[in-house]
Amino acid sequence: MARRRDTGTLDLFRDVLPAPVVERFDEADVHAWNMAGRLSKAVAATLDAAGMGRVEVAAAMSDILKDKVTESTLDAYASQAKEKHTISALRLAALVMVTGDARALNTLLVEAGLIVVPAKYEALLRRERAKELRERAEREEAAAEAEWKANR
Repeated sequence: MARRRDTGTLDLFRDVLPAPVVERFDEADVHAWNMAGRLSKAVAATLDAAGMGRVEVAAAMSDILKDKVTESTLDAYASQAKEKHTISALRLAALVMVTGDARALNTLLVEAGLIVVPAKYEALLRRERAKELRERAEREEAAAEAEWKANR
């Protein structure tokens, strides 16, 4: 006999989703025909979500880079129609520093199978990598031990 589902009790965790470790744009938000188009859409979405105007973002990027960045330059980076005006790596890094939003970097790196992870997780990643290496070494040790015993 199947148990009946309790519909009278609220499920406190039903709608709880953990925050993502790696921030990404929804695929539909940055869908384009090529990598330059995806990057332009990601820059536009970053600027739209920045919580500051493009003039402010441009000024802050100029301060970081010690090079003039204008609102019209940011508009060109955010436009798919201006393929010759793709944002450079240095300016993309400055955009991330100003906005605190690394999703544009993750959009760019998806083709390489890479992601940007917050620095606070680096020690955790090193720990997990060390566990993997230790487990592999233990498997190799066990295989060598079995081979040694079989050949005695």
